[in-house]
Amino acid sequence: MKAIWRHGAWLVLTAALLTGGCGPKLPAPTVSGEYRPALVRDMELFPQNLDWFAERAGNDVLLRSEAHAAEDAARFHTLLYAAWDITRPGRGNADFFRAELARSGSRRGYAENFQPWDESRWRTMATNADWPRFPSVRMAAITVRATSLRLAPTALPRFERPDAPGQGYPFDLFQQTGLPPGFPLMLLHRSRDGAWYYAENSLACGWVAADDVALVDQAFQRIWRVLPLAAFIRDGVSLWDQSGTWLARANLGTVLPLSRDDGSGLHVLVPVRDPEGRALIATARVNREQAAAMPLPLTPRRMAAVGATLMGQAYGWGGLNGDRDCSATLRDLFTPFGLWLPRNSASQAKSGRFVDLTADAPDVRERHILAEGRPFLTLLWMPGHIGLYLGECQGQAAFFHNLWGVRTRDANGREGRHVLGRAVITSTRPGRELPCVPDDALLLNRMKGMTLLGHD
Repeated sequence: MKAIWRHGAWLVLTAALLTGGCGPKLPAPTVSGEYRPALVRDMELFPQNLDWFAERAGNDVLLRSEAHAAEDAARFHTLLYAAWDITRPGRGNADFFRAELARSGSRRGYAENFQPWDESRWRTMATNADWPRFPSVRMAAITVRATSLRLAPTALPRFERPDAPGQGYPFDLFQQTGLPPGFPLMLLHRSRDGAWYYAENSLACGWVAADDVALVDQAFQRIWRVLPLAAFIRDGVSLWDQSGTWLARANLGTVLPLSRDDGSGLHVLVPVRDPEGRALIATARVNREQAAAMPLPLTPRRMAAVGATLMGQAYGWGGLNGDRDCSATLRDLFTPFGLWLPRNSASQAKSGRFVDLTADAPDVRERHILAEGRPFLTLLWMPGHIGLYLGECQGQAAFFHNLWGVRTRDANGREGRHVLGRAVITSTRPGRELPCVPDDALLLNRMKGMTLLGHD
């Protein structure tokens, strides 16, 4: 599968070059034969270091008072466990999923081989969803490993058009979001083959692999809900029980109940799945460089320390391949501080006091951001993309975001992408020096507003 992805991505890049566009550009090879990542000038002019911006934002100044931070953490706790209180399915969501599987002909898009979805395979998948019996179950559950919520009961992708910018890899339209281990769910439907569940929660809804979840009873829920929370502040933390058995892998954004602080480390509860699919409770110990009691004090210095683990990370649409897109990057960044952000960019833009910028000319828009934006606590949003305002750099608004690419247009009007594919710090106009990036494609020109989070 990975070989297919790499080959497919190469075909898309090559096709874009042959159409005469300037993006995505293939970076020049090094002496070793490897390829350097594509750059825009902003990445050389703007420090790719969040500490630089934290120092100018006051380092240890509290961005949220202790009282407001307590309110944030209480809200986070409520939303995290709300799935276990669901009494009836969201009918609108179910209707949407039903409509997805009812697609026909060219509306189905393209499969993993970049060929149109095969009629027989699509029908088999749609039949397996067993929608006439929805909802067939109602069972509280929890994820036992990092997993995905999908728009269909399959791990196979659906692309709109593999040869079109923004419509091929990595934009798998079946990918809803990634979920960390220990995330509460309500299972409301089961596929015919038993391999998938349709699940709802406070973040998103979709199909989840049955092997990645375990059922929780009332006793489990009581233990799980009553404890304070610990948040992981870095990626790639292996969780082991006292016997040396590996339990799960936790990343930034993972939240687990905190059972004990022994002074040098934290003991967290970890869900494991027994042979019957029920959740059991194990305990793992982690050090203070890996996790912290929630909420961390929200200061620029601490935000920069957590965000440093995200700098340069690969872009992953909807959590594809375990990577993060723009909204997942922000959600995971704010999680240790007890601020719950929704999953998609449009919803995140509504998570605080929204300042509409559409009436402003681009230069006025930027001056407005510089004057009113609060570094490390302000989101900048445009349809389909969002990032974090860091403050001023070289007279411009600095922007931390996980970006797939900058839109380009060739002399014939054909659209392309200058692919960055990772988390970077730029101005609000990255790529403006590229001859094939038109003014109307610049992020600042497409920006709709800024959101002041936790506005006291």
